[in-house]
Amino acid sequence: MLFGVDVVDVARVTRAMSYSGPAYTRHVASPAERDLHADPGLATAAAVAVKECLVKAIGGRPPGFSWHDFEARGEVPLPGAEWAGPVLAAAVPEVEAATRVSMTECSAYTVVGASGSAALARLTGRSAGPGDGAAVVGMARWGFRGDLIVALAILTATPRGALRCP
Repeated sequence: MLFGVDVVDVARVTRAMSYSGPAYTRHVASPAERDLHADPGLATAAAVAVKECLVKAIGGRPPGFSWHDFEARGEVPLPGAEWAGPVLAAAVPEVEAATRVSMTECSAYTVVGASGSAALARLTGRSAGPGDGAAVVGMARWGFRGDLIVALAILTATPRGALRCP
């Protein structure tokens, strides 16, 4: 399993949104992620924080990286990775204590594209390609305090057929 942690200044993200307009939000967040919070700035900042956690977990942005390599699937744990939620929950108290941010929000994620291949390579120790029978899934938790978002994510490999969400 791979872990990542990130802290985002909401004001920095809202400045980027103001400068680039809706293009910035479309660039970094899927339609589902735009609904992570009623405030568009907080929703976009949360998407950035979670995705930065996932990028850190895979070891950086691989060649061919896209922000849309990471897809939020809602709070439902993905089949084959049900254990990820409890492992993530066990790590949350330490991050909350260090940051004084309550991490109340949660979502499952699939990881595809260049980021999925890079994560599989880190998880398995070998190069991964299409049709190798594995996929990457994860869970993320995050919370807000003022202009600060703190996020924590865990990734793991799972059989490709296990990705059918109920």
